[in-house]
Amino acid sequence: MIKDKIKHKLQTLNVLFVDDEEFVVETMKDILPILFKNAYFAINGIDGIKIVKEHKVDIVITDLSMPKMDGIEMLENIKLIDPDIKSICVSGHNDINFLEKAKDLKSEYIIKPINSIELFKALEKII
Repeated sequence: MIKDKIKHKLQTLNVLFVDDEEFVVETMKDILPILFKNAYFAINGIDGIKIVKEHKVDIVITDLSMPKMDGIEMLENIKLIDPDIKSICVSGHNDINFLEKAKDLKSEYIIKPINSIELFKALEKII
């Protein structure tokens, strides 16, 4: 897909971003609402699941390492609610176990810090 088509497609989709680091969430609050129709934010997996139950979400971008519920467990629960939701897993570590679990969930995987090029590549793959 060419870049303009991808941007146009993203503007029709809703995204949920989940990360327990306040700075990361605040940074993404400046970026994601520009790219997507609607952007929702949560600071843990439990809140992420609540948002998916309350709103139509097309894509979930989540940190893997979080208190209360990690990103993998959250995505497993979200897939039970809506198996068509696409996902991107984000981690500060290149942990092979998380990588394999992310692939099992048909999720893309990017390493923190999140940069726009890698995020865009991952979005292109899932849409």
